[in-house]
Amino acid sequence: MTNEGPEYILKMCALGDGAVGKTSCIMRFTEDSFGEKYKATIGTNIAVKNIEVEMSKEEIFKAQIVLWDLAGQPSYKDLRQRYMVGSSMAFIVYDVTRPSTFMNVYEWYRNFRAVCPKAVIVLVANKVDVKERLVPKEAGLMLSEWLDLKYIETSAKTGKNINTLFIECARETIMKEHY
Repeated sequence: MTNEGPEYILKMCALGDGAVGKTSCIMRFTEDSFGEKYKATIGTNIAVKNIEVEMSKEEIFKAQIVLWDLAGQPSYKDLRQRYMVGSSMAFIVYDVTRPSTFMNVYEWYRNFRAVCPKAVIVLVANKVDVKERLVPKEAGLMLSEWLDLKYIETSAKTGKNINTLFIECARETIMKEHY
């Protein structure tokens, strides 16, 4: 294999209710930027980022993550299901200041698993920089344990754990495919 292109091309879906921070997480990861104003995603947006994933001291893989940012509004449900096909990983985001977004996580999980039963999924508690937190960390940990998902707390605004989210997801996916 040549050293020029990626060894893995990984399709990843961003899932969760509207305004939980899916687009902001992707922007922070791909462009290291954050927009203060909310703009709803219409349908889907696609972003790409090349990364290196260290599996061990001797083994580093080049990967390209193709990020599918899917609209969170209920009216896009049928369209989302079509865009999920072929995903090797996903992250489901909820806003720690809006309990309703946490309550909807299972529905996002169920819908994605129906299309991609073997994909890696990470549960993301976003906006942990905000003081008015209403969904405690313990609730997220319990849900991730129940669904057997990795759990990570992020802030797209400050960048907290954003790179970790994507790199760890890619690492776990490569481990499933390669080993």
